[in-house]
Amino acid sequence: MKFGKFDDYPPRSLESAEAALLTAWRSLERYHEDLVLVGGLAVHYLTKRNVAGLPGAVTLDVDFGITLGASGGQYGTIKTDLAGLGFTSENNRLVRKFRDTALYLDFLTEDAPSVTGARIVDDVIASVIPGVNRALAARRMITVHGRDLYGVEQTCKVAVADIGPLLVLKLNAFGGPTGRRSPKDAYDVLLAVTGFIDGPEAAVTAFRAEKDAGNSAYAAAEAALNSHFSGADQDGPARAAEFYPGDAVDRERIRQQTVTVGRILLGI
Repeated sequence: MKFGKFDDYPPRSLESAEAALLTAWRSLERYHEDLVLVGGLAVHYLTKRNVAGLPGAVTLDVDFGITLGASGGQYGTIKTDLAGLGFTSENNRLVRKFRDTALYLDFLTEDAPSVTGARIVDDVIASVIPGVNRALAARRMITVHGRDLYGVEQTCKVAVADIGPLLVLKLNAFGGPTGRRSPKDAYDVLLAVTGFIDGPEAAVTAFRAEKDAGNSAYAAAEAALNSHFSGADQDGPARAAEFYPGDAVDRERIRQQTVTVGRILLGI
């Protein structure tokens, strides 16, 4: 679930999503080589906490990239493992209530040459998303510490998509072949580059390197930058600004910053 404005997210939404991640990651240990965290939580773990003028990432979802052939073999399945933790199927997604909030687990996979559709992986529905294989290949192990859905403190090393593949996925989520023009995705692009833990220049370099790495979604990401992020009157800057929780002056600043990021990613 994505809201149109930052302030629409419940105050503890990120903490709740992190609790869902810590709960699920522990249970899915035998799948760890086949999983990578993408989406809003990945942006959170790859960005600094004190980026001037930019509130951090928010999300109510846990998004996993998963290898098309992932299987638990004779030791159970993803759905049965997560059912034991209270996750149930709802419209081809896994969901669990926590503090009156619905938390979703979504799975994404790649099955070239398809660019849309869904596949059964193990026993869960995974959306077909180009670029997932690069996220699986270029992972960072991030130490995540917090409380799970049962209130127990956990410390896990979670595989998180590195910044290059993550930016490709985010740009496609916004303006790719099945992009939804979500204000949150546009804001996440701005935050992921500006607040990247290794610095903005490293984020730009990593994004451009995805072309030579053969990322199947790079061309669509580049097209999204040209069509939606290279001018102040385009969707990306306008919707990132709309997502931002500030006044008109603040939103205009976000609009211009988003254009700058888009043009730098394009090298213009």
